[in-house]
Amino acid sequence: MISVFINWILLLIAIHLFVNESTLKMPRKDLTLKNKIVILDEIKRQPSNTSFRDLAEIINVPKTTISRLLKNEKQLRDEWMSHKEKPGTSKRKREGKDPDVEEALDQWFSAVTQRGVSISGLILKAKAEELAKKFDHCDFVATDGWLSRWKTRHNIKFKKLHGEKSSADSQSAEKWKNTKVPIYLSTYSPDEIYNADETGLYYRATPDGSLCYKHIALSGFKKAMDRITILCCSNMTGSDKQKLLIIGKSNKPRCFKGLRIESLPVEYHANKNAWMTSEIFRSWLTTWDKKLQIKQRKILLLVDNCAAHPHLDNLKNIQLEFLPANTTSLVQPMDMGIIQNLKTLYRGKLVNYILESIDGNIFTIASTAREISGKINIFQAIQFITDSWRALKTNTIQNCFGYCGLKSIEISEPSDEVIEISQVNNYIEFLSIDTSLPCYDENGDFEDAIVEQIKSKHQTLEEPDDSDDEELLPVTNREAKQCVDTLQRYFMQDGNDGSPMSALHICTDFVQLQSSKNKRQTTLNEFVQF
Repeated sequence: MISVFINWILLLIAIHLFVNESTLKMPRKDLTLKNKIVILDEIKRQPSNTSFRDLAEIINVPKTTISRLLKNEKQLRDEWMSHKEKPGTSKRKREGKDPDVEEALDQWFSAVTQRGVSISGLILKAKAEELAKKFDHCDFVATDGWLSRWKTRHNIKFKKLHGEKSSADSQSAEKWKNTKVPIYLSTYSPDEIYNADETGLYYRATPDGSLCYKHIALSGFKKAMDRITILCCSNMTGSDKQKLLIIGKSNKPRCFKGLRIESLPVEYHANKNAWMTSEIFRSWLTTWDKKLQIKQRKILLLVDNCAAHPHLDNLKNIQLEFLPANTTSLVQPMDMGIIQNLKTLYRGKLVNYILESIDGNIFTIASTAREISGKINIFQAIQFITDSWRALKTNTIQNCFGYCGLKSIEISEPSDEVIEISQVNNYIEFLSIDTSLPCYDENGDFEDAIVEQIKSKHQTLEEPDDSDDEELLPVTNREAKQCVDTLQRYFMQDGNDGSPMSALHICTDFVQLQSSKNKRQTTLNEFVQF
């Protein structure tokens, strides 16, 4: 009997030791911030003279945990108050590879998003590296992995504001590639094959979405509907990007006052809808044909068959060819990524302009992104779109032509990056803002379009200038000389090797010549009055 009792005791001891050993080998389980606060609240409800051992038994946690929580109680409660919008998700507080940069980036992000600026990951990485340089942390690199962890730590995610290729005739497109394209390539060289197409642009529109804190609701707003139409035209090799044709709603915007229309970097037209019309297209094409006659050069121009593109028989140096109906999304190079890349570059410049305006307090400290973009006039939009057109890479144009079957020995095979968007350090998630924006009257015939163009021309001439566009102050000779002097010093600074000093000398001579003319005219006027 005694031996059986002893065996039972030994068995119980073995079970107890096994359970304790298993408990010791259990992996550590981190408490969430919410659980820590619950434990601290439970401790507060116990009598003040309760020992740590008794507290551990009551709450069922180790004594070391209770000691650690009480030691860091103030910090934990402060952290809980700052996270109560999204409670219970944080465990151990984790810091990144450079806490100073991350904290500065968080403050900058909070400030600019409160003012309505739409932010992307590319912008965040560029800003983080810029802040790191200010901290003299030159070895900091903002990688995709770092950005992902940074957004997780700060509860940031991308949100979307809420507020034709599948139907294309693929058989006609393949037939065109197999029958027409070989004839074009055998008749014309790659430099002589062009494509032109229109696109609509909301030139003041800001992005559809932004990165933001998870607990903040991203409210939408009415999009800026100020629009222009752009006609893009380039040859197959990308060596000749024709001057953009811009169509606005006002014939004489306020911001054009004092400027010569022919001096603009684009060809500008206007009608009340800012649409392409047959009259504008005919004028543009006829003018270009005359220039080609002077150069004794003949080209092939591919365009889509729409109401705004009339069939012209009087062209001598331009062979006008129309693409098959309902195939432009498959065989038109401009639709293969050229226009999309152009808009990406433009939006990048727009977002950079907004951020620079906020950083430099160009307007007021309280100005929001939407208010700043609303002050952009059509002259600034023309400058942005012209710079974007100039920055468009030739290999992008070549790949887009090649993707449509327009390739030759001189041009390499198109890569898989044809339909990829150019990578810019700006926002690219909002390209669909004006994708379906009409560029012409699809239901009107040629005669109606011509009449509408003439009517709108007279109406625009009689109407006052656009009230949204502010009048630009004229630049004096003195201001121009100061700008040239500033550029000279900038080009001569350390680190600006290869600066275009020779081109600046031409500008200097022109400004000095104009200044001398004005001085002579002023002296002559004074002499006459005397």
